[in-house]
Amino acid sequence: MTTRPGPRLMEHDLDHRGEMAASDVQVWTGIVGTFVTVGVSVLGVLNFQRKRDRSAAVGAAFRDVVESLASDNTTQQMAAAILMRRFFDHNSEQGAGRTPYANEAIAVIAGLLRESPTGQIQKVLADGLRYAPSLSRADLQGCNLARAYLGNREGDRKVVDLTHADLFEADLTGASLRGVTASGAVFYRATLVNAVLVDADLTRADFREARLTGARFRGARLDGAQFSGATDIPADVARRLDPAGNAVSEEHA
Repeated sequence: MTTRPGPRLMEHDLDHRGEMAASDVQVWTGIVGTFVTVGVSVLGVLNFQRKRDRSAAVGAAFRDVVESLASDNTTQQMAAAILMRRFFDHNSEQGAGRTPYANEAIAVIAGLLRESPTGQIQKVLADGLRYAPSLSRADLQGCNLARAYLGNREGDRKVVDLTHADLFEADLTGASLRGVTASGAVFYRATLVNAVLVDADLTRADFREARLTGARFRGARLDGAQFSGATDIPADVARRLDPAGNAVSEEHA
């Protein structure tokens, strides 16, 4: 004879099943949470490894380019001089988002330009400086920047920043600095023969003892610039100088 479970037994079973269901939810919640935590940790490690690997790859590429610049093969040198610009481009694999080797690239180019005779490789290196994120306070002392195109091109939004850059005794013969920002830059004893400084911001720049034969300053901002001891100062600049050789504003010239 079969007996039917009484009301109390059925209520006990239902309560037991309810407890099991709640327990299962807790277990699965814990499992999911563990997977999420581990997943985030793994992704973090992988992301760190990717950044570390990418940084190592950029460093290796930089060393390869520098070694190629020291090559005796002219073609290899030329290619390396062009490739150096990629370390200024945050969109390139060598720029790696934040151009980590930009300052090193400027220093290497400057070092080579102190020794390079005027020629094709010298010009490519010098022109490459235009692509640097900034040349503000850059040490360009004694660099051969002859015929370098550092100026702004028509329609180009980039303005080359030479603010407080040091170009002591640099050779800027025939170079273009059209429209650059060079406030406070040092051109002391620099050679600027036939250089183009049209529309440049040269406020408080130092041109003392510079050679300015044929240099063009049309539209340049010169307030506070120093020209004492400079040779062949263009007439439109000379008329703005006070007795101490400092440029005054146009309205006071």
